Amino acid sequence: MRRHPEGVRFYTRRDPQFIEPGTDAWRGVITPSKVAAILGEPGDPVSRYESPFRLWHRMKGLVPPEEPKDAFALGHDVEHLAAARYRRDRSDWLLSPDEVQAHVDPDKFGFPVVATLDRRGVRGASRRVVEFKLARNLEDIEVWGDDLNGELPDDYHAQVTALMLFTGWTELAGELLVVGPYLQHRIYTVDYDRQFAAWIIQKCRRFYESLAGDEPPPLDNTTATYQCLRELHPEIDRGVNAVIPLDEAHEFITARERLADATDTFAYHKNLLLKRMERAQYAVVEDGDADPIRIAERRSQGANKKPAFYPVKSVGPADLPHIA
Repeated sequence: MRRHPEGVRFYTRRDPQFIEPGTDAWRGVITPSKVAAILGEPGDPVSRYESPFRLWHRMKGLVPPEEPKDAFALGHDVEHLAAARYRRDRSDWLLSPDEVQAHVDPDKFGFPVVATLDRRGVRGASRRVVEFKLARNLEDIEVWGDDLNGELPDDYHAQVTALMLFTGWTELAGELLVVGPYLQHRIYTVDYDRQFAAWIIQKCRRFYESLAGDEPPPLDNTTATYQCLRELHPEIDRGVNAVIPLDEAHEFITARERLADATDTFAYHKNLLLKRMERAQYAVVEDGDADPIRIAERRSQGANKKPAFYPVKSVGPADLPHIA
């Protein structure tokens, strides 16, 4: 494996070329963290946090970049713990002391790329992508699976694949270590998929080319797009009417009424589950000889507080046995 693939230059935070997230230079390039949003389609998002619509407006400078959050700082602080856990589990691998950033020649893929790795894994002449993530609370655990035994979330799978693609380190699987809320950890392995990588290149090239025009990606139903639309027009022209097409008005009002009905129906079934659970921690459905399927959980909120009810969001009707 070539340490420095053609068209790629590597830098560390000690180098003046290192680009910090949130800067103008970072805003205008494709990064692995943006790839999941770019891959998303209306009704079929890949990223849990960003939409193509908002990312497009952010990269054009039409809405502000994401502000720093405590979660970002916490995740960065946990990197040192994650690195220590990784070294213990992969004792034959060396890790870079800090982040490593790859700058890719725009002619290589047809768009500019800056790819920041949490760590560079080194073993002899071999190089591999190493990423760290933090599951901060029990809601995060729902995504990763109990005791971190679930599959790697799609957006992180896309991010690791993009890191392998952009760095050129594709011969060895990329690895992602997640640290859980109880400091448990697990290493996920991502094999390089050439077809998936080709799709990433195609989607990123089209997305980047669209930034030169005025037509954003189509609307979707994500919270990110909703927040972007609010940011685009922060002022209110008092007394001004916006005339809405009749069909859109009908669809909006019908959806609002259906949402109210669905909210009432869900509230009843939530109460029904709680009544059946009584003192139990989990609500499960039996599945023959297989392990029971967990659909809800009661969680303690601390001393002298009533338990809270949490449905398992990753389970859908198709995951349950058929009703006889």
